[in-house]
Amino acid sequence: MDEQLEVLRAIWGEMKGLNGRVNTTNERLDELRRELKTEIGELRVELKSEMSVLRGDIDVVHRRSVERDLRLGTSLTELSRDVRELTVVVHDWRDEHRLDREHLRGRVERLERRAGLEPR
Repeated sequence: MDEQLEVLRAIWGEMKGLNGRVNTTNERLDELRRELKTEIGELRVELKSEMSVLRGDIDVVHRRSVERDLRLGTSLTELSRDVRELTVVVHDWRDEHRLDREHLRGRVERLERRAGLEPR
């Protein structure tokens, strides 16, 4: 029984030593947890600040994009109107010259008949 008692005392001594090391490890882990929590808190503050700046930048870019799109839309509308006006001018010019060619063709045919030439 003395041997068992000695073994149990040795085990108990080892457990006390192990318990001390576990407590030391737990204290270190608690310290690391606190440091990590502090770091995460600081990162959150920094991230919120950066996100606020980023949102501001996005708003500026969005506003500029909308303004640019409005300018482009206005320019496109003006260009479309100009193309329609030019189309009308070209069609009028073409019709006018078609009438002029028909009129000249008629005059040439009359002159050729008067001159005794056969029209082609």
